Amino acid sequence: MKASFIIRLGLILLFVSTVYPCRMLGVIALPGEFLSDRDATDNLHPYLVAELEEFRLQGGSGSWPYNNRDGWAMISYPGTESEESIQVVRSELEAYEDEFFDEQIALLLAPEEISILMGHLRQGTSGADDIPNPHPFIYVDPSGVEYSFAHNGDMNKEVLRDMIGDDWLAEHPPQTYGGGPWDASGWDYVVDSELFFFWIMKNIEESSSIVNGIKQAMQELEVELSFDIKNFLMSDGIDLYAYRSSPIDDIYYFDGSEEAVPPWFLEFSNHRAVMSTPPPDGPMADIPWIELADLHLLILKADGSSEVLDAMTPIDILVHQQQPLQSSLQKAYPNPFNASTVIPAQLRFIGDLELKIYNTRGVQVYSSYKYVDQPGQYQFIWAGQDNQGKLLQSGSYFYQLQGPELLYNGKLLLLK
Repeated sequence: MKASFIIRLGLILLFVSTVYPCRMLGVIALPGEFLSDRDATDNLHPYLVAELEEFRLQGGSGSWPYNNRDGWAMISYPGTESEESIQVVRSELEAYEDEFFDEQIALLLAPEEISILMGHLRQGTSGADDIPNPHPFIYVDPSGVEYSFAHNGDMNKEVLRDMIGDDWLAEHPPQTYGGGPWDASGWDYVVDSELFFFWIMKNIEESSSIVNGIKQAMQELEVELSFDIKNFLMSDGIDLYAYRSSPIDDIYYFDGSEEAVPPWFLEFSNHRAVMSTPPPDGPMADIPWIELADLHLLILKADGSSEVLDAMTPIDILVHQQQPLQSSLQKAYPNPFNASTVIPAQLRFIGDLELKIYNTRGVQVYSSYKYVDQPGQYQFIWAGQDNQGKLLQSGSYFYQLQGPELLYNGKLLLLK
């Protein structure tokens, strides 16, 4: 555990001192409102103006987080009843120095019913350079839904390629920006973020919902690339999704949809927002921005509600297509753990499976009930929380995995 902690601490220090991640902005209108609405003097909402100005400043006006100089981009979605289509602006210039920044924003908000804005400031780490910012990437699914995606981080392209599979990529070739075929000379020009997006979209199309697809994608990715930065913003034109996978606090949002009486800042506003770095002064500085917890998924919904999900808990099952000769349970890893632990198992049966976790006093603190629909290799992921999502205290815990033909017990050590 000490070695694991030292590695993670070292990564944090390395991240802060040498890596300057991209910045992101996502804004979604409240019901009955539009981001393009203007007051009597033809001005946008002051909150939106402040967020856009902070976005511009972060695009190259100084030291981190104000040094994202590899271009900026933004997409706007019309309201669901609007006949307008999405609009995208991409620039190879840093936002702070782009003399057409305000003009381009005005064009994005020119239609009367704009419900979502999503922007990205690039600090290039992979793929093609000297190009207009390729974020947000756009993917149109078979039903015509236009998804957009922006990423803050740096990921291993080779691992992503193996996970997606060349057959799928052959049908959905990533961009190489004139560098040649993606699977030959153009591979060096492929941006890791687009592959990340493709991995999520592949899981969404194989799943029953967007949320399940995102969770399925991230659960496997957090095992394969546990130390890579995987923050992202994503939209389907209806809702806005934000995910944090980072050792530092770099995704914030303001909300109040769960409160009985809307807080003053939400009652006054016409939207909600999520940003890598919120404005430190001006009208947005007094708003209580909420830090999105690590490995959590935020959903700001079109109906004005919101949801924060632990993408790693409650426990979920990842299925691999190798059928074992007999059921068996391997050692959990890492163990001890301080974020999440994986409990691998080989299951040859079909039927009900239940996991129970107890503290040292024998009190059950967590349980999960699943149905195994095919034999195979599985990974159970638990993030040290109870069924209500509350983080448990450091200490020893015991788990019991019970199915039609097995009863396994094991010990876990949670250290924070």
